[in-house]
Amino acid sequence: MADHRYKAIVVDEKNVKAPEVPVRIIEKDMPRPGSGEALVRIFLRPVNPSDVMSKQGVYPGFKPTSYPATPGLEGVGKVVELGPSCSGRIKVGTRVVAVPWRAQGGEGTWQQYTLVDEASLIPVPDSVTDESASQFLVNPVTAYGFLETLKVPKGEYLLQGAAGSTLGRQLIAMAKERGVKTINVVRRKEQAQELLDIGADEVIATSDENLVVRVKEITNRKLAYAAVDPIGGEFTKDVAAAVRPGGTIYVYGALGGTTVTVGLGDLLFRGVNVTGFWLTTWLDQLGPKSADVLKSCMDLLAKGIVVPTAGKKFPLEQANEAIAESQREARGPKVFLEG
Repeated sequence: MADHRYKAIVVDEKNVKAPEVPVRIIEKDMPRPGSGEALVRIFLRPVNPSDVMSKQGVYPGFKPTSYPATPGLEGVGKVVELGPSCSGRIKVGTRVVAVPWRAQGGEGTWQQYTLVDEASLIPVPDSVTDESASQFLVNPVTAYGFLETLKVPKGEYLLQGAAGSTLGRQLIAMAKERGVKTINVVRRKEQAQELLDIGADEVIATSDENLVVRVKEITNRKLAYAAVDPIGGEFTKDVAAAVRPGGTIYVYGALGGTTVTVGLGDLLFRGVNVTGFWLTTWLDQLGPKSADVLKSCMDLLAKGIVVPTAGKKFPLEQANEAIAESQREARGPKVFLEG
């Protein structure tokens, strides 16, 4: 392969001390794959909240040992070169995703080329679009993990906040496929019909409905079997009151702040379990069994059961504009960096 340079978006150390400082784009020398490595040309990657948190220095999955460093947890690309001692499982030219990419050490997907362990590569079926493949990990595998571990029985209700999000929509689809009913919480009444149209069983708009009262009505006072909460803050207090005695709530985001509030009665007398869910930890705990989970998730994309939504695309040179768009309230589907 001819030597040349390529574009990469980088975070400087001053970004993590002053998050308002923009990222910048640089050119890097082309790397060559070592033993067991593949060189991948990445052409599309989403802008996730975790990527923005990486820029701000508050995401534990981004801990580069030196700066400048490149964030980016997800992306899709093609294998352009294989190093020595590769197994032959992946061929040059194969469209792939990786689990994981090397974002933690500062060599994430927000660049045109990157090295990755061949063993981490997953081929992308032809039926999966680039937009869907580039979002393969963070949302689909998290939603799958919720259902696998909460073990909500068929016919019971799973309660979720921020249900209009990308992950929320995917969770609706996966739950429906398993026979699990969903109660979906949004802020605006205008979102309700849209979620009902994609398979939501119930939608509660907190702008003019009381969450706990409505859950009691929907479930005939049985309450939700379990819940997932990307909001935290005061919202968690209502979620805990809407979950059955002994039920579990996964808090997995901080849209409402970095603390959670829970009623003592729900914890002490009703035994509601409030805990966190971080995808990285769960996959690590699975060990070799994680390969089965990843295959199942890719199958859901290939069969069209889960179809991640796709929004605006920005060139790498407009990374700061893409970050701003990704944080805009009610922005719609996922924002991408392409090129």
